[in-house]
Amino acid sequence: MTQPFAIVFALLFGLIAQRSFSQKLTVSGTIRDAMSGELLIGASVSDSISGTGVHTNAYGFFSFEVPSPDHYLKVGYVGYLPVYVKDLSKLSAPLEIKLSQANNLHEINVRENKVLGSPIGSLSIPIDRIKALPALLGEVDVLKALSYTTGVSTGTEGSAGLYIRGGTPDQNLILLDEAPVYNVMHLGGFFSVFNPNSLKSVDLYKGAFPARYGGRLASVIDLTMKDGNNQKFGGEVGLGLLNQKLTLEGPIIKNKASFIISGRVSTLGLTSLLSLRKKPSSGTGEDRVYRFYDLNAKFNYQINKTDQVYASVYNGYDRFKYAEWSITNNGKETETAVGNNWGNTTATLRYSKVFSPKLFSRFALLYSKYTSEYTNNFEDEGVNGQPSSLYRNTNAGVSDWGGKIQFDYFPANQLNIKFGLDATRHSFSPFVTKSNYNGLFDNTKEGKLPASQLDFYVDSDIALTSQIRFNAGLRYSLYKVSGRTFYNPEPRLGVNWSLPGNWSLKAGYSVMNQYLHLLTNNGFGFGYDAWLPSTDKVVPSRANQLSVGLYKIFPVSGWEFSLEVYTKRMKNLIDYPDGTNFTGLLADSWDDIVIKNGIGRGKGVEFMISRNIGKFKGSFAYTLSKSERRFVGVNDDTWYPMKYDKRHNLSITTGYAIGKKWSLNTTFVYQTGHTVTLPEAATITENGSDPKFIYNNRNNGRMPSFHRLDIGAVKSLTTARKRKAELSIGLYNAYNRNNPLYLDLKIQRINSKPTAISIKQVSFLPILPYIGYTLKF
Repeated sequence: MTQPFAIVFALLFGLIAQRSFSQKLTVSGTIRDAMSGELLIGASVSDSISGTGVHTNAYGFFSFEVPSPDHYLKVGYVGYLPVYVKDLSKLSAPLEIKLSQANNLHEINVRENKVLGSPIGSLSIPIDRIKALPALLGEVDVLKALSYTTGVSTGTEGSAGLYIRGGTPDQNLILLDEAPVYNVMHLGGFFSVFNPNSLKSVDLYKGAFPARYGGRLASVIDLTMKDGNNQKFGGEVGLGLLNQKLTLEGPIIKNKASFIISGRVSTLGLTSLLSLRKKPSSGTGEDRVYRFYDLNAKFNYQINKTDQVYASVYNGYDRFKYAEWSITNNGKETETAVGNNWGNTTATLRYSKVFSPKLFSRFALLYSKYTSEYTNNFEDEGVNGQPSSLYRNTNAGVSDWGGKIQFDYFPANQLNIKFGLDATRHSFSPFVTKSNYNGLFDNTKEGKLPASQLDFYVDSDIALTSQIRFNAGLRYSLYKVSGRTFYNPEPRLGVNWSLPGNWSLKAGYSVMNQYLHLLTNNGFGFGYDAWLPSTDKVVPSRANQLSVGLYKIFPVSGWEFSLEVYTKRMKNLIDYPDGTNFTGLLADSWDDIVIKNGIGRGKGVEFMISRNIGKFKGSFAYTLSKSERRFVGVNDDTWYPMKYDKRHNLSITTGYAIGKKWSLNTTFVYQTGHTVTLPEAATITENGSDPKFIYNNRNNGRMPSFHRLDIGAVKSLTTARKRKAELSIGLYNAYNRNNPLYLDLKIQRINSKPTAISIKQVSFLPILPYIGYTLKF
C-alpha cells in the first residue's frame, strides 16, 4: 500500500505547486440561514458559467476560485431559494451569505452535486424528515431513522443499537459535537439519547471513512447540535406519552451570539410517586421505579468575521430500581433492592478561525464521561438484633479528556486538504466495587486503567479531471496502555467517477483500528456494561473494507438511486460465553476470561431508491448480507454466523403532504430473524432431577422473521394567539404482529417424565397507539 499512496501524495503536492502561481480570484465566506443565523453544512457554491462548485464544511465555510471577477456565484441549499453573488472583486472577504427558505422549491441541481460528490457509503438524513417518521409511542429517534437505510439494522424489538455492515454497536463511533458518546440507549434500548430538537445534522459513514475519523471498525455517526437562533427568541414545548420536551433558543447579542437549551424528562418517572404511598401496617410488596432525562445546551459567539467560539454540553441519565419490602406486625420493616443506573456527560469547547481565504482552522477541547452502576441493597438483622443496612455498588465507567487541531486548506477548486492532530487521555474504571458485606473485597481504589491515544492524519480531496475525483488519506495512531504502545497506520482511498446522464461510479478502501472493547452483562438490567482498553493479551481489533457503488440522479422527479457492494475482513475480535458475569472481577481479570483472536468476514449488496423533495417523499432500501465469525476452540474452529447476521433487510418509508395542514407517514420493516444457539438434546437422569440441555454448534438456529408496519399523521395547527403547533397521532405495529423478543426453552413432561423440548416465542410490543402535541413560539 505504501507505493500507491506515495504516488497519490506526489500528485497532490504537484497540484499545489502548480496552483501557487495562479492569479485567479479566491472567494471565501460562510453561508447561514437568513431567519435563524444557523450555519448551513453542505451548502453549494458554484461558478455561474462553468458549473463547477464546492460545498461548505461543518462550520458553514467555503473557499472557491473563480477565473475572473466577471463571473458570479450561485449559492444554494436544498429547501432554500438560491442566491447569486456578483461584483466579486468589490466584496470584502470573508463573505457572509444568507439564504431564505422556500416552500415550493425544486432546486435539484444542489442536491445532485452533493449526492454524486459524497464519499461512498456516506449518508445524510434531514432532521425534518426524521421528525416526520412514525415512532414507538411517538418518540422520534435519530438512530431508528438510520436503521431504515441500507446496511443498517437493529437488534431485537425496540432496540436502538445499530448493527452496521456486520459490526456490533460498540464498533460504531458516535460523536456529538465531536465528543464521543459511549452509551446511546434509553429505556433498555427502545430509543436513543439524542433529542432531535437539539440537532442540526446527522451524517453516517459506513464505507470509505475520511481520515479525520478513527477508533472504531463499523461506522461513524457524526451529529451536530444547532447553534441557536441569533435573530429572535423562540422555542417549542412537546407533550408525549413517554416524555415531555422543552427547547429554548435565541440571541444573546443579535447577529453575534446565540444559545439553545433543549431538555426532556420521562413521563415514566411519575411511577416514582407510587413509592411515596403510605405502606400498610404489615404485609409485603414491591416497587419499580424508572426515570431518565436529557439536557443539551450550546452557546456560540462570533467575535468577528474570521473568529468564532462554540461551547456545547450534554448530560443524560437513566435510573432503574426494583425493590421488595415486607413489614411485620411489630413494625419491623425490611427491603431488598437492586438498581441499574447509567448515563453520559459530554462537553465541547471549539474555536474556529479563518487565517486566509484559503486556510480555515478549528481547535477543540473535549470531555466525555460514561458511567454504569449496579447496586444491591438489603436489610438484615445485626448482632444486636437491630436491622442492619448492607450495600454493594459496582461501577464501570470511562472518561476522556481530549484535544483536536484541524486545518482545511483550499489551494485550488480541484484540491482540498484537511490535516490535523487528535490527542485523548482515557481513564477506565471497570468493576470498581464498594461494599460493607462481610468478607467481600473492596477494590474502590484499584482497577483504574489509564490509556493515551495520539492520531495524526491528512485527508485530501483531489479532482484530477472534471469527471474523476478521489479522496486519499492516511491516519497514523499511537495507543499507549500499561507500558505498551501500539502503532497502526490506517490508509484510506476513495474514487468518484461522474458519468454522463447523472450517473456516478464510486469505490473506496479503508483500514480501521479499534483500541476499546465492550463487555456486556446480560441479565443485569438495562445498561450494565464496561469499556476496557486493549492489553498485551487482548490486542486492538482491526478491519479493512472494500466497497464499490453505482448512483443515479433523476433531476425531473427528484428520485435518487444507489447500488453498493462491499466486502469486509476483521481480526483480533473478542467474545465470551453467554451469561458471563464480570461484576465480581477485578480490572486485570477480564482479559483472562474472554475468547480472543477471533476473525470475522462480511459481505453484502445494498440497494436504495429515495426521494426527499416534493409532496411525496419516501425510500425503498434492501440489503442482502452475510456476516460470520471464527474463534479457535469455538464451534469446532469453523465459521459460524454472527448473532445479528440478518440475510434480508427491507425498509420502506413514505411521506405524503395533504394540502398545507396534513402529512401522512408510514414505515414498513422486514428482517430475517437473528441467529440463536438451540439445544440439540437434553440429558435425563434417573433421580428425577431437571434435564440439562446439550448444545453443539453456535448460532445453529434463527428466530422467526421480524416485520412491522407503523402509521402516523401530523397536522399543522395555528393557535388562537397565532402560534404554530403540531398534533401527531399514529399506530406502532399497526397490524399487531407478534414479533419475537426471545425464545423460551422448556422440557415437556408426561406423567412427570420428560419427553421433549418445547420452544416458545415470547413477544413484547403489541399494537400501540400514540398521540403527541408540540407548540412552537
